Amino acid sequence: MTKTFIEALLFASVAINAALLLLVAWVYRTMLTALDEAIFKDLTDLLVRYSSKSPFMIITLTIPLIGAIPYYYFYGFGNWWITSGLGLWLVAGNIAKMLKVPVYKEIATLKNDDVVQLKEARHKMNMGNIFQAVLYSTATILMAIGLN
Repeated sequence: MTKTFIEALLFASVAINAALLLLVAWVYRTMLTALDEAIFKDLTDLLVRYSSKSPFMIITLTIPLIGAIPYYYFYGFGNWWITSGLGLWLVAGNIAKMLKVPVYKEIATLKNDDVVQLKEARHKMNMGNIFQAVLYSTATILMAIGLN
């Protein structure tokens, strides 16, 4: 495999991550906003439960990290666009996780009739998803610039 091919694979994996987050941040958010708080809570609980155990989600969201290890071992850090994109992807994912996991836990502990708290949690979750989607998209753009 050539360096260009591996960079294209890394780019594609980060782009898929960005696309998933864009789906969640805009399509899923719009759908959840249209629902009442009880249904929002139930759907969010299901999403967290099934996505955290989904082999597809686990593999898709970790491919850039796993792929970066041999890439840097064999080719070093010479392509700063790829490195900056992967770095931004990694930092954004970690920050988003720190922001969103407590919100998901909070939603799980709330009751369906805790309307005010669920509205606040929905807002926090939406902002975290938008934040992550924007940064993942930016990481994708940075990596696209670095493709030869």
